[in-house]
Amino acid sequence: MTEPEDRESKPAAPKPPDSSGAWLPPRLREKIEEAEAGGGGESKTANLVGLIVTVLVIVAVAVGVWSLIRSGHEKEKARLAAVAAAAAAERAAFVADSLATVHRADSLAAVARADSIAFAKLPKWQQRKILAEKAKKAAAATATSASAATKPAAGAAISGTAATKPAPAAGAAARHAGKTADSSAAEPAAPKEMGPFGVDAGQFIDQAQATQIADDLKTKAGLPTQVVTVGEGDAATYHVFVGKFSTHAAAEAAATRLLAKGLVQQGAVTPLPKTP
Repeated sequence: MTEPEDRESKPAAPKPPDSSGAWLPPRLREKIEEAEAGGGGESKTANLVGLIVTVLVIVAVAVGVWSLIRSGHEKEKARLAAVAAAAAAERAAFVADSLATVHRADSLAAVARADSIAFAKLPKWQQRKILAEKAKKAAAATATSASAATKPAAGAAISGTAATKPAPAAGAAARHAGKTADSSAAEPAAPKEMGPFGVDAGQFIDQAQATQIADDLKTKAGLPTQVVTVGEGDAATYHVFVGKFSTHAAAEAAATRLLAKGLVQQGAVTPLPKTP
């Protein structure tokens, strides 16, 4: 069989149409298809790398934002803890000061109560003697203050007398007048009492407790009572005053009676605050 007959017996392979519509040889078409296949793989690899980079950037940004938020929360928590610690320390100091003040007040009240009880056990004549001695000391203190205030005026009077040099008769009269003035100054006048006075029956931190005790004393003792606030804010205390007396002696006598009956635990006599 000759070569032309062999060619005619074999059917020719169909020629695949080109995408552009032109016919290309099979080998050229295969090379083009291989090139296209290789280019698609590189494109997919590039897309995958870009996606990975994008994901990493997003993760890094998220981690940074989370770190900043957590750092802010930690700082705020530390600041709140410092503020709470400072407030607790201030509160503890205030409570300690309040307790110390109450302790001192209780100590003074205990001393005053002991003195009042001891005074109440004394005979009446001895009580009057002690009260008279207290009044005498107060009068002497008042006279000392008054004499200290009048010393400049007395010095000026002496200087004027030395400058004028009065006659012997006038000098004798002046000396007699001076002796009279000295004798009158030696007997100080009774101190002027600044009333009214009341009996301080106790100091309390709770206003409701002070009001209840004041009401009970008013019923039991038959005397007017009042609650007076001393201080302001958290440092305020409430004093219960019993009675309203024009003289200090009358207030002390009432305090003695209240202590003897056991109606009060302390009986300090003090001037009542002026009410508006």
